Amino acid sequence: PFCPVSRIAYGLPMGGELEFADAVTLARALEGRQRMG
Repeated sequence: PFCPVSRIAYGLPMGGELEFADAVTLARALEGRQRMG
């Protein structure tokens, strides 16, 4: 089965907890994600 892989855009630190990210930062990171491979 096809499984898309993407990289989250800048704005979230590597290893950071998503529960501590504010809604705007999280939304921008998901909007700017890029496909890998």
